[in-house]
Amino acid sequence: MHKYNAKHVTIDGINFPSTLEGKFYNFFKENGIEILELQPVFLLQDKCEVRGEKLRAITYKADFRIVHEWDEYIVDAKWMKTEVFKLKIKLWKKRYGHENNLIIAKSIKDLKRQIFE
Repeated sequence: MHKYNAKHVTIDGINFPSTLEGKFYNFFKENGIEILELQPVFLLQDKCEVRGEKLRAITYKADFRIVHEWDEYIVDAKWMKTEVFKLKIKLWKKRYGHENNLIIAKSIKDLKRQIFE
């Protein structure tokens, strides 16, 4: 059991940390949407040193990297946006500047709206 009561699910031998991610995976497969990568990791801030203190890099791990109609999207299945997540999205926007290819969806309906509209 996940700390936010998410239940792990296994589909096609792949373990997903939540049933919502599993539903997204099935949706992509059923609709011919190519999954390029599961759990892609993006650098948000390089590691650095501040006043002699070494700071680790800050990364963001999404759930999927997909292609639909020649457009690439980063998809995150989130029903709850934590403060850490909100901060990481701000860092994403600053570093990558193109938020329109980042889809944060809390349901299949929400996902469909963002992909197909």
